[in-house]
Amino acid sequence: MMKTVKHTIHSIGDRGGDFARTIGSDTTDLARRFGHETARFARRVGPRRGLIGLAMIAAAIGGSIALARYMRARKLRARNEVGADTSAGHAMKPDTRSPAQRSTNVYSH
Repeated sequence: MMKTVKHTIHSIGDRGGDFARTIGSDTTDLARRFGHETARFARRVGPRRGLIGLAMIAAAIGGSIALARYMRARKLRARNEVGADTSAGHAMKPDTRSPAQRSTNVYSH
């Protein structure tokens, strides 16, 4: 009985090691192929065009962040101007929410 249990555990361990080696070699081959293709692409593009492309990507990301902040601030300013308008003869309730709560609900209306 004990020999059967030992044999089963050892056989599972052996198969697990083979499985891990198979996955490891596949991952290594994939990484090697990906690395060679990336290096080949970098050589074909060249350092100058690569840096220009990297600068364009950085500008696009930075510009989208700046645009989102600008649009959010503009919407909040417009909302505050409407809230300050008391020409209807009644004052509006002050907004008692925290700035974090106000900014999360910007797009709800």
